[in-house]
Amino acid sequence: MYSRFIAWLKILLPLGALVLLSTVFLYSRGPDPVTTVPLLSDGTDPTDREQVGRPFYAGTTEAGHALTLAARRARGGNGEEGVIADDLRAVVKIGDGNRIVLDAASGQLEGEEAVNLSGGVTLESSSGYTVRTEVLNAALDRIEIESGAPVDADGPGLTLSAGKLRVQPAGETDEIELLFTDGVKLVYVPQEAEAE
Repeated sequence: MYSRFIAWLKILLPLGALVLLSTVFLYSRGPDPVTTVPLLSDGTDPTDREQVGRPFYAGTTEAGHALTLAARRARGGNGEEGVIADDLRAVVKIGDGNRIVLDAASGQLEGEEAVNLSGGVTLESSSGYTVRTEVLNAALDRIEIESGAPVDADGPGLTLSAGKLRVQPAGETDEIELLFTDGVKLVYVPQEAEAE
């Protein structure tokens, strides 16, 4: 009788140990990487519950130009809206020291291909031109920027206003061109007159 009891224990105890070990591995799961993303919440607006502080993105366009995006905070939009960022800055480095800097109070990312800037947008080019408008639409995979509202601009020796602005590459070079259309009003001051 005793030997039979010992024989059963030799079978049941290892099986019990296997059952305990299997439950440990089945119920121990690592943390979900999505839930470990640092999120901010101010608790005031139910549609604004989850936010990411100081988001930053770096990449390149199809032509190899360096692109960076940074913001004070980002949050998910409502419905079909993409990610919305506050105090957004975008910098495109074109080569040979040329670059475009975009600053906006708000920016809405549409997938990985475009961003809509609004709430007072400033565009500064390395050639010395500064453009101000309310709305700008910019591609993220190529140099293509277009205003959605009238623009005011100033630069070396001139000030102007126009109904529309388009920024695009100038041919096959690393240069860019700013095209102003739709009722352009230009005041030009020759550089010699400025020096006097």
